[in-house]
Amino acid sequence: MRLALAVIGLVVTSACGTYSMIRPADTLPKGKVELAAGLAASSLEVNTIVHGAFGLTDRVELLGQNEVWNTFGEVRYAVRRRGEGPLAVSIGLGGGYAITLLSAVSGAAQGNRANGAAGTASVAVGHDWGRVAVTVGNRSFVLAPGYLATSTRAGIRVRIAGPLGALAELGATYHAKLAVIAAGLAIAEGSLGLFFEF
Repeated sequence: MRLALAVIGLVVTSACGTYSMIRPADTLPKGKVELAAGLAASSLEVNTIVHGAFGLTDRVELLGQNEVWNTFGEVRYAVRRRGEGPLAVSIGLGGGYAITLLSAVSGAAQGNRANGAAGTASVAVGHDWGRVAVTVGNRSFVLAPGYLATSTRAGIRVRIAGPLGALAELGATYHAKLAVIAAGLAIAEGSLGLFFEF
């Protein structure tokens, strides 16, 4: 377990944002580790994404993720796992550091980013057929400076061989000031990557 936590810590502090979601609805079984890396693109930028996840129990998963502008940790809980019904469901809570586009959402002239400490909340729903898993989910960041970034994604994962697999996602993130949520900006995004589970 110490090795898995060290790997997750390394991933969070060493890699290079779009607000992507690259974990499936089904949490990892106890003792399993997943490492993933990929690229996320939006109409504004292309960024790297890395994450590490560790199955603390069969229902509780620790996730650490880093994108160019966002670094966060999250505890995810499996409300329903694969085999317990037609859909797996997980929820998560966490925190970290995030950034949003200040000039795009507020027209402020003093800079183009608002950043700071952020809380996260997520929900994911999906089905896993063994080699192929499909997930729809949302992760929201609430930034201490008074901003919201909420990302909704649909994704597919395909196991290529053994522990190696590929993932693809499409979705959008909505950036807004908390005081004027209706006056925000939606940005279309997509991700491609590889994952390795052991």
